[in-house]
Amino acid sequence: METITINSVPGFDEWRMAARACLAQSIPPENIIWQSAQSVQDDLFGHSQPSITVTTPQKRHAIPKSVLMLFKYALCHSDAHRFALCYKVLWRVTFENKNLVRLKTDDDILQLMALAKAVKRDAYKMSAFLRFREVNLGGNEHFIAWYEPEHFSLELKLDFFQTRFKNMRWSILTPYRAAHWDTETLILEDNPDSSVLPDNDHIEKYWLTYYANIFNPARIKKDAMLSSMPKKYWKNMPETSLIDDMIKQSDTRARKMITDGNKRK
Repeated sequence: METITINSVPGFDEWRMAARACLAQSIPPENIIWQSAQSVQDDLFGHSQPSITVTTPQKRHAIPKSVLMLFKYALCHSDAHRFALCYKVLWRVTFENKNLVRLKTDDDILQLMALAKAVKRDAYKMSAFLRFREVNLGGNEHFIAWYEPEHFSLELKLDFFQTRFKNMRWSILTPYRAAHWDTETLILEDNPDSSVLPDNDHIEKYWLTYYANIFNPARIKKDAMLSSMPKKYWKNMPETSLIDDMIKQSDTRARKMITDGNKRK
C-alpha cells in the first residue's frame, strides 16, 4: 500500500501531479491511500505510512479536458474521500473506458457528479449571498466580505469578482483562504483573520431601506425563500435581520394593500 498526502487546499494541482505519477507506475486505486493534511491531523492514532515519491512521470496518458474539469470541481468538495474517488475514476478512464463519464448509471460517476454539482451550487451561492462592507485602508476605499462556503469554492468564483468589481479594491475572506484584489493584482492568503471585517458601514443602512421597500408581503413564499437562501447564510447578510419582522407583518401589510387598492376604485 502507498500513502499520498495532499497538503494544499483544495489540492487539485497537487493531486494531479501525484495521480500522473501513480498512473505512470501503474499503481491501481486499491493500492493507494489518499489523505489530506487535515485528515492526518485528525487521526487520533497517528498511524501513517511513508508517502509515495512523486516524480515526473516518463509515460503520460491523454485525459480529456472535460474529465479534468470534472475532477477540478469534485476536488473542491469537502468530502475527505474525494482524492481516492477521482483517482479511481481516472484509472478507469485510462485503462477501462475513456468514455466512462458518459455512463450516468455508473456508481463512481454518480458520486463524482454529485460532488461536482454540490461545488458548483456552492460557488453560485457565493456570488449571490456575499456582502461587502467598506473600510478605509491607507486613505483608500477597500471593501471586505466574510463568507463561509460549504466547500473549497472561493477560487472558482475569483474570475467573476475580478470582472464584476474590476476597479474596486476588495478582500473576500473565508475560513480557509482569503483573496485580496487591488484593481491590478490578486493575492491569496491562507487562514485569514475574520476580525478585520467591520460590523457595518455607512452604505448598509441604504441597502436595508431598499430591501425593506422591495419586499412584497402579498407574494411571500417562506419555504421557497428558505430553499434558495438557507438560514446558514443569514448571519453574514445584513438584510436578513429584517426578514422575521417583515414575515410577521406580512398579513397586515397585505390586507392594507388590498384595502388601499379598493379605495382607489
